[in-house]
Amino acid sequence: MHPVTLRTDRLVLSAPGPADADDVVAYANDPDVIAFTPVPVPYGHAEAHQFIERVGEGWRDDTRYDFGIRRGDDPRLLGTVGVFGFVDGAAEIGYALHPDGRGHGFVTEAAARVLDWAFAAPPIGLGLVRVQWRALGTNAASAATARRIGMRYEGRSRSAVVHRGVRHDQLLAAVLRDDDRTTPTDWPTP
Repeated sequence: MHPVTLRTDRLVLSAPGPADADDVVAYANDPDVIAFTPVPVPYGHAEAHQFIERVGEGWRDDTRYDFGIRRGDDPRLLGTVGVFGFVDGAAEIGYALHPDGRGHGFVTEAAARVLDWAFAAPPIGLGLVRVQWRALGTNAASAATARRIGMRYEGRSRSAVVHRGVRHDQLLAAVLRDDDRTTPTDWPTP
C-alpha cells in the first residue's frame, strides 16, 4: 500500500521520512520513551534511519503502518502512532510522543483517527475487526490514552515481559470495530 495521510482538526498524520531523522532521535531519547518502549539505547541517527526505512518497508509490504504525528501548522515530527501485528482481521496499536507534544491531547487525537482508518472498510481503510493495545503495567500515560480512545481493559499479565533486563507486568486492552468508543470504560486503578 502507498502511505496514506490522515488529518484531524489539529494534526496531520503521515509516514515519517528521511527529513524526520532529527525529530525521531529527539523523541526516541526522551527518558519516558526509553522507560516504556523497546527503542535501542543509545539512539542516534543510524537507528533513526533504520526506523524510517522499516516504516517504508512496512507500508510497501503491508506489514505495519506508521504515521508521524505533526501539528497542522508545524511540520516537525512530534511522535508516531502505528498499527502492526496483523492476524485474522486484528492488529495492535502503539504510540510514542516527544515531551513537546504532551499535555495537548495530540496522541489521543492521532490514535483515535488511526483507529477510525483501521476500522473503515477498504478501500478507505483496513477493515479490521479488533485492535489491541499492550503496555508495561507502570505506563500510566499510555493506559490513560488507551482508555480515552475507547479501549476496553482486558487484563494484566503478571511478570509477562522483560524490558531493559527487568520483568514487568503487562496491561492489555482492545477495542472492536462495533464498540462505542465515545465513552471511556472503567479501568482498574494501578
